Amino acid sequence: MSTTSATDSSILQCIKDETLAMTALATLLKSEQDALVDDNLHTLNEVVASKTELVRKINELERLRLSCLSNAGYEQTPDGMEQHLNASPAEARLAWQELLSISEKAKEFNHTNGLLISRKLSQNQAALGVFQQGSATAALYGPNGQSSIQAMPVKGVIVR
Repeated sequence: MSTTSATDSSILQCIKDETLAMTALATLLKSEQDALVDDNLHTLNEVVASKTELVRKINELERLRLSCLSNAGYEQTPDGMEQHLNASPAEARLAWQELLSISEKAKEFNHTNGLLISRKLSQNQAALGVFQQGSATAALYGPNGQSSIQAMPVKGVIVR
């Protein structure tokens, strides 16, 4: 196998590995979406930990692909990737299109999740506003997490 063929094969393998990782991320983002809709905090906590690890892995795979691209004599840019794909077998272009497609799906899930989180935050802030309305102290809790409502001592009342 020539060096060029080995490099092409390495880039193709990087694309396939990225696609697997991105597919896992899209699935995880869909789970996050379902958990947000269902108010499932347990699942949300699990998703956050897994999502962080997957994003780290995807970034690592992207760096590896870009390094392979550079080793093949192409720039580490979208244009460089396009030039590589134009000089590669059709399998590489199909794999790249699959990666871009699943990446777009993950991006859409992430956007929707952001909207859901913003909505829930607004709802929570509105609920807190209801609690704070009409209160002389305006805030139920201080910065230390303790109640800011103080009990007033009563003087001069004798109860028999």
